[in-house]
Amino acid sequence: MRKLLSILSLFLLMFSCSSDETSAPVTPPPAPIAKYTITFSAGDGGNVSTTGGEYESGQTVTVTATPQGEYIFTGWSDGNTDATRTITIDATKTLTANFEKKKYPLTVNIEGEGEVLEEIVNAGRTTDYNSGTTVKLTAVPADGWGFVGWTGAIDSNELVVQLLVSEPKEVKAEFKKSQPISYISTIKLVQPWTYDFILNQSFNETAYYKVGPTGWLSVANQEFHEAFYYPTSNDYNAAGFFTLDPHNFALGDFNSDGLQDVLITWATFPHTIERESKFTYTFLINKGDGTMEIDESIITTPSIQNKHFAYRTKAIDFNGDNIDDIVSASMGVIKRLPDGSYFTKWESIPLLLSSGVGSYYDATKNIEGQEDGISPPEGHSFGHELSVGDVDGDGDNDIFTGKVLLLNDGTGFFENATQKLPNEIRPSRNIWTSVIADFNNDGVDDFFVPYAETISDQENWQNYFGDYSGAYYLSKNGNKSIENRELGFVTETKYGPSNTKFNYAIDYDINLDGFKDIVIATTRGNPYYTGKGLQVFLNVPNQETGNRKFISGDYLLPDETVLDQLHGEGQLTIIDINNDGVLDVAHTSGSYGDGYGISFYINTGGRLELFDLNNFPYLRQNQIKGREAWGSSDKLRRAIPINLNNTGWIDIISTIGTVNNDNQGELIFYSIISKQ
Repeated sequence: MRKLLSILSLFLLMFSCSSDETSAPVTPPPAPIAKYTITFSAGDGGNVSTTGGEYESGQTVTVTATPQGEYIFTGWSDGNTDATRTITIDATKTLTANFEKKKYPLTVNIEGEGEVLEEIVNAGRTTDYNSGTTVKLTAVPADGWGFVGWTGAIDSNELVVQLLVSEPKEVKAEFKKSQPISYISTIKLVQPWTYDFILNQSFNETAYYKVGPTGWLSVANQEFHEAFYYPTSNDYNAAGFFTLDPHNFALGDFNSDGLQDVLITWATFPHTIERESKFTYTFLINKGDGTMEIDESIITTPSIQNKHFAYRTKAIDFNGDNIDDIVSASMGVIKRLPDGSYFTKWESIPLLLSSGVGSYYDATKNIEGQEDGISPPEGHSFGHELSVGDVDGDGDNDIFTGKVLLLNDGTGFFENATQKLPNEIRPSRNIWTSVIADFNNDGVDDFFVPYAETISDQENWQNYFGDYSGAYYLSKNGNKSIENRELGFVTETKYGPSNTKFNYAIDYDINLDGFKDIVIATTRGNPYYTGKGLQVFLNVPNQETGNRKFISGDYLLPDETVLDQLHGEGQLTIIDINNDGVLDVAHTSGSYGDGYGISFYINTGGRLELFDLNNFPYLRQNQIKGREAWGSSDKLRRAIPINLNNTGWIDIISTIGTVNNDNQGELIFYSIISKQ
């Protein structure tokens, strides 16, 4: 019974406890949730989609790394390389997205012998560069080689270039062996860069100009001549090599690239004796870097080169294709004999017409009377003079040379119309200069012809180099017939009526009044070709006839005393020298001992001012490397004004005379670059 009561008590106790738990349960506190901070950042060249923050453990966060511009994503700081990644939060982290510039290969190839310098690239290697890197490349020709140019990713002929690497690029540096260009067996033209110069003299640079690229062309005549006398036994000429001189020239864009080129008409000296080395033209094409290059392919018919002494040269369109064609005066052989008489052999007038595809062909046979390509047209003899213009008013350009008139049919074929000329400009002897231009603004070209003092004097000229003392002006007053004319006589001469040579005449509006005036380069007959001066004939109204006439305008010229004893034979060029929009005058001449081969006349409001000759830099022979012990030549030789780089003032190309290893006279070309 007692055992039963104990069991019952235990049961009641257990029941009591169970009842209490069911009515009031006890809940323990929740465990704390872990939180972590994750930070995202971007290095240079990109960004991230989120910068992160604080997250609970177990959460996920997605982040994307995005490169900018020319950068690429390279990976996260923890080694992961996925640009977009989802991260489960389990700890505090800092992650950085890394970026770097794209790299591109630059391949530099070489043709010929030379190298590409600077620390950035070596010749013939492929190197990777960060995108946006500017690489400087310098071409260095090997000895006896010249640099032709860059091709591929760079199209340039400059020695030093810069290249922006923004994609895979390949360039080629081309070098060409300096081989002589032999037009005939005795004449050698060598290009490029066969001579190095030492440019460290004060006279190599002035406030306006500096000596630029040197030695980009050399020319030598290798034909030898025996000793001879000219014109008497007192005028002995030693045996030696013939020499070439860039005696006449024409400017034009002959390859249609927008840069001014030069056509040189060579003169060979001595020119009074026969020779094998007949050589007429060289086209020098502007490379845009201060140098010029011979275009060997531009003349397709080499027969045009076979002239004894072509002279004054003009570039103008004859065949109506809007491309300049070429015509020259033809002097032929004029040999003064010891007894004072002459031996002469006249040659055809050379004519080059454009083919329309960047080349020229010999069209000498297109001139009536020259169908054989050898004989001159009827009436032609000493061809010192040449002028072109529309003398018959039919819209094309005609030719007047040495008293012979050639009328163009518009396609580059010429009729000999000399018989249509009035006697005043068809003398028995030859005319040395003339101008064809519209002087009265009536739309029809007129003549201006320097002439003898009176009509009868034309029969009394002493020789083929006769004396001049005036000029006739022929105006057709709107009448296209060349038989209708008006004579206007002027008598002023710079060096006196019996000693003035009218050497080169141009039409030029010197006083800026809208009417073309005349400027003539004049010199003395005695001393022979001494004096390098200008003479001006102003175009003014003729009150008596209602037309125009010419009067002296020499008061518009500067003081030319400094030029009075210089060599006077040369060429006038109308060109904007100082880039002010007003045309000026350049006078190119020989420099036989005087050393001033060019003079500039700057037009300042209708008057000409002489540019200081001391502002022209120059080279001397002893500046050629290896010839430092040689003597020196005086100042600037014959020089050609040209716009070499389409900037600033007009530039100049000139030559320095020297002797090569075979004792042959040689001309080396160099450039004078404007600093203005």
